[in-house]
Amino acid sequence: MPRLINTYIFKEITVPFLLSLAVLTATGLLSKTVKLIELMVTHGIGPSFIFRFIVSVIPSFLIYTLPVSFLIGVLVAFTRLSSDSEITAMKSTGLGLFSIMKPVLLLAFIAYLTTLAFTLYLFPWGNVNLRRLLFEAAKTKLVSGIEEKTFYDKFKGVVLYVDHLNIKTGEMEGIFISQTGPGTESNAFFANKGVFSPPTEESTVYLKLYSGTMHRKTENNGAYHIADFESYVLELSISGASEAGTPGKPNRELYISELVHRIKETKAKGESTAPYMIDLHKRLALPASVFVFALLGVPLGIQKIRAARFTGFSVALAVVLMYYVVSTALEALGENGRLNPVLAVWGSDIIFVAVGVYIFYSAAKDRPIEAGSRIADALRRLLRRKRRVKK
Repeated sequence: MPRLINTYIFKEITVPFLLSLAVLTATGLLSKTVKLIELMVTHGIGPSFIFRFIVSVIPSFLIYTLPVSFLIGVLVAFTRLSSDSEITAMKSTGLGLFSIMKPVLLLAFIAYLTTLAFTLYLFPWGNVNLRRLLFEAAKTKLVSGIEEKTFYDKFKGVVLYVDHLNIKTGEMEGIFISQTGPGTESNAFFANKGVFSPPTEESTVYLKLYSGTMHRKTENNGAYHIADFESYVLELSISGASEAGTPGKPNRELYISELVHRIKETKAKGESTAPYMIDLHKRLALPASVFVFALLGVPLGIQKIRAARFTGFSVALAVVLMYYVVSTALEALGENGRLNPVLAVWGSDIIFVAVGVYIFYSAAKDRPIEAGSRIADALRRLLRRKRRVKK
């Protein structure tokens, strides 16, 4: 009998959990629709790029939607079981709240491992891959925009002129390049042929020149140099792409080992490591929130509330909103140095665990939960006001 009940509860949670996960993730992807449309119009991207774009951006949503969907699944399932008096029937067989928690903890552990895999590996991978895709699209657009007998100035400090361009092979003939170097140096290149070679870095385009001459003039001493070459590889940087090519990657693109290394480097320089410490521990604290939501969701869900399914969803959003506000406030204090960075990240979990233990203990002793009742009453009043306004 306990095994049958555990399987039943597990299924009851899984269905709204997966449904919420799909809806929330799809909603998050809609926010990227404008970016996709812009890329389709300005860069002419195809289905392959769109697929890779979606795969790269999904992890940044799932690290948040997985814990939230789990809480929604627990609340929706248990408010339904409570409203149909199935929780009362389970208790009459001798099952306590601790026994009912077993399938919830099992699903929480699965959600925890999945979220942890995303925060530690897939989240930074997706951000790195997304940056590469966007730069690749911009680079393709720039290279394809080169026209014959036209001066092209989309590369940083470089003006390119091509006399003849073979569209099929990409080979160029009659090339002239004016390049402004660092300081007061300026270079001019004349080459019979040239072709863009496969890039080895994300922030640059490489142009390989054949059979040409390089002219260099320095203003400091007025020297003028001329050099012939059989082949020469010129590195071209795309205007507006300096952020993509910066040596220091943003935190969201760093794996755990890279974050730890950056913390050590920053500490050695005597600078504040708070932003990196916060991001490091956030990768661990965010997945752990599913256990906090399990502790809160079950006792809140078994309260006697009408319109159980909709109320469970609303209570879940209220809990997530409060958790987000507390987390954001504590992280801000941690970044400003007013609170220890580790405590700033884990503080929200600690606070909500304490609240969850109290609520869970009260529910296990069949005591009324004032917080849950107040939330339910507030939601009912809000729904009544909306109905009156509509009428």
